[in-house]
Amino acid sequence: MIRSIIFDLDGTLLDTSVGVLSSVQKMIEHFGLHNLDDDDMRSFIGPPINKNLERLYGMAPDKAMEAMSYFREEYPKGDIFRAEHYEGMDELLYSLKDLGFKVGVSTYKREDMAKTLLEEKGLAKYFDVIHGSNAASDMTKADIVNLTIRDLGYEPDETVMVGDSDNDAIGAEEAGALFIGVTYGFGFNTPEEIEQYDPFGIAESPLDILDLFC
Repeated sequence: MIRSIIFDLDGTLLDTSVGVLSSVQKMIEHFGLHNLDDDDMRSFIGPPINKNLERLYGMAPDKAMEAMSYFREEYPKGDIFRAEHYEGMDELLYSLKDLGFKVGVSTYKREDMAKTLLEEKGLAKYFDVIHGSNAASDMTKADIVNLTIRDLGYEPDETVMVGDSDNDAIGAEEAGALFIGVTYGFGFNTPEEIEQYDPFGIAESPLDILDLFC
């Protein structure tokens, strides 16, 4: 029986694309890097910034960490709040709490930034636990999911992770949790991309998630 539900943040709870990509572009210009196409730019939404810099620019890890530190300085200055609710998200979260589920967040976003953003957007009140990446950005998604499962107080097999990307699906699997994939975010575009992970469910909108529990 599912007793707790964990959400990814970027591309699952909120559309954070405008703010994230604005700060990414500032970082690219500050370090004199070449511009990226739209697909590569969008790949910065969600996963750790430093890992994407290593992959796309061949940066050494220490240089990638330096660039990510610049991003983390710029993002809270205003871009962090350039985020929008997905339609139906408030109704979904209110209903899940009303049904008695424990609800948490597991995000690659640095934990203090995640809490600040969710407070500003009026969503923090729905969550029993919010966990994000640490300052060193050396946690895997499974590390973050495991912390959230622990603090929600249920077993992994009583928990489902909701996310929009391969990272979320793999993190859930490694933590022993079930997985619901969504196609309205930044990662998965089709149900077929999610089916390879043998999901508990697939959702094309936030209210589709609610239908899985009603």
